Amino acid sequence: MRDSTGQFVKGASGNPGGRPRVVMAVRDQAQQHGEEAISVLASIMRDCEAPPSARISAASEILNRGYGRPVDQKAMVVMSQQFDRTLLPREMTTRDIIDELARHSREGVIDVAAISSR
Repeated sequence: MRDSTGQFVKGASGNPGGRPRVVMAVRDQAQQHGEEAISVLASIMRDCEAPPSARISAASEILNRGYGRPVDQKAMVVMSQQFDRTLLPREMTTRDIIDELARHSREGVIDVAAISSR
């Protein structure tokens, strides 16, 4: 529910019905093929005859699923604005950024969920 300015009313869900069941059913069906999909990606990654772009894409997808996607620019901007840093976020490793976000989240300084919703 939104107010007269178009903002969500505090405490009211923007999606009161929750996630549609169809989306969850498709997700569940896709997850049944997860192991096979990883195997296919691995075979493409190892195939020296495959185009380099296909091999890179396959390797990236495997890494994303195994280690998570890289931290996006929104998280970096929020961190640089909220914290007095000696290193700029772009100079930090992904692991450093994730660790710092987790630490500040535990301390209640930053709401990680708020970053992902921006």
